[in-house]
Amino acid sequence: MNYIWDILIKAKEEDIPRKELSFKLPAVYSSYLELSAEMLNFAEIGTEVEVNPYYRFFNIFKDLFGPDYTAQQELREFLLDILVHFLAQIDLYQGMNKTEYHKLFIQQELLAGSFGRGIKRNISQLSCQEKNHLINNTYKFYQTGDQIFYFKKTVKQIFKQAIVYINDEETRDNRNEILLYLGAIPNEKNKKKLALIEKLFLPINFSTITYWQYHFGILELAATMKIGATALY
Repeated sequence: MNYIWDILIKAKEEDIPRKELSFKLPAVYSSYLELSAEMLNFAEIGTEVEVNPYYRFFNIFKDLFGPDYTAQQELREFLLDILVHFLAQIDLYQGMNKTEYHKLFIQQELLAGSFGRGIKRNISQLSCQEKNHLINNTYKFYQTGDQIFYFKKTVKQIFKQAIVYINDEETRDNRNEILLYLGAIPNEKNKKKLALIEKLFLPINFSTITYWQYHFGILELAATMKIGATALY
C-alpha cells in the first residue's frame, strides 16, 4: 500500500468502518512516500494511519504544520484528519468509471431498502467480498436479463462448495425446479444469505429445493452415495 486510497480499500475489505480510521502526521517520514510505516510492504492496517500530507498535497498542507508554529496543535491534527479523509474519498472517485458509478447506486439502493426490507436486513450477513459479488452480478443481470445464469453464479460465489442443478422434468404445479447443494451448515446466517440471493435473482416461475450438508444420491456417482451422508430427493 502506497497511497491513502489504498487504506480505504483495505479497510473496506477488512470491514473496518471508515470513521474509525484516524490519519496522523508522523514524527519522522520519507519525502518519497505518502504512507509512513515501519514495514515498507505492510499488509495490515490499524485504526491510526501515519501519512505524509506533503507528498501529493503540499499546496494544501504547507502552512498547517510549519516548524515555527506550535499553537493549537490539537486543532491542526483534527483538520489534518478531516482533510485527508476527504482527499482519500476524492482519490476513490477518480478511479471510478461509469460502470462503477452504476454499481455504487445499486449498492446504495440495496442498503436503503429500495429492493425490499428483507434484502436490506439480510445483506448485512455478507462479507465485503460477497457484497461485491452480489452487486456485480445484480448490475450484469440488469444489463443482460439472464436471471438463471446470475442466480447460479451468485450461489456458487457465496457458497464455495455449491452445485446447482436445473430439473427439466415437469413438476406437479408446472413450476421450473432448481436443486441446490450448498455444502454449508444450515445456520441462520447462511439461510439469510440464500434468501437474499433467491429474492434478487430467482424468477417468479421457479422454485428451489435446498440440500445443505448432504448431497442427494445419484446412481453410479460414488461420491453422492455414501451411507449416512446422502439426502433423498
